[in-house]
Amino acid sequence: MEYKWLQSFIVAAQTCNFRTAAEQLHLSQPSITVHIQQLEEFLHVQLFKREKNRVQLTDTGRLFQVEAQEMVKQWELSIERIRLASKGIQEKVIIAMTPLMVETILPHVIYQFINDNPSIEISILVEDSAKIEDLVNQDQAHIGISLLPTRYRHWHQELLIDSPLELVIPLDAYDDETGTYIDYEELFQTYTLFTHHHPTIWGELLRKLREKYVLTKQVSISQSYVVKRLIKDGLGLSFLPRMIVRKERMEGRFNIVPFEDFPLPSVPVYLFYKESTQVPDGLLDLLQTRNYL
Repeated sequence: MEYKWLQSFIVAAQTCNFRTAAEQLHLSQPSITVHIQQLEEFLHVQLFKREKNRVQLTDTGRLFQVEAQEMVKQWELSIERIRLASKGIQEKVIIAMTPLMVETILPHVIYQFINDNPSIEISILVEDSAKIEDLVNQDQAHIGISLLPTRYRHWHQELLIDSPLELVIPLDAYDDETGTYIDYEELFQTYTLFTHHHPTIWGELLRKLREKYVLTKQVSISQSYVVKRLIKDGLGLSFLPRMIVRKERMEGRFNIVPFEDFPLPSVPVYLFYKESTQVPDGLLDLLQTRNYL
């Protein structure tokens, strides 16, 4: 059985159209037909029913579709292991993380692990939290670090961080050394409030803010790094997790002022992976024991 036969079959099974399969694989249509015929002869089964210009999977074809996908997956994993072994790498771990975590010390933590464990290759996928669970479920990532918890109860899950929110404003909006009284109403009417750079907290937070203040200007921005840049440029203010303003706080790039009118929600970050995933020794301990705040 040849790998190209399996490739042609899998795409043809997904499309039920040999011409479309040929286009996707950059082959000629006769090549797809020959590959399917060779595969059927090798297996001594009929995989497709051919009716005029249409093809459909047989019951056997539908059964073999699952098996073929597993064979190709295992084939590619084996090739990847050989490639890594040739470089002296014994293991590869793919971590899918929310963009928010790129702004914390997490990349430095992973870099430390890589330096201490040269036989392990770490790859990072930066994706929206809503997509991370699917990446882990489809084995495109081994570990997920997300603002949303997994829905799979049998997976391993840990609360990695629970970061408080802080009110972050431009430098020229308030001098925290004078102890001047903060007029939140004036702040929210003077500056644009940047919102929705977290998938869950903004609905309830905005409701409470509107009950107390007149919010004259609001802009929804999906990425927190953009929000930080706009605040640094004096264009607005927002509530941001403490874990992502650590560096800016130390460098004095904007003001972080106390907010006491009502309790602010915290921002939880979850780490999860499948039960079958073998996480390298020391990686979880390193991720879970660092102080991100």
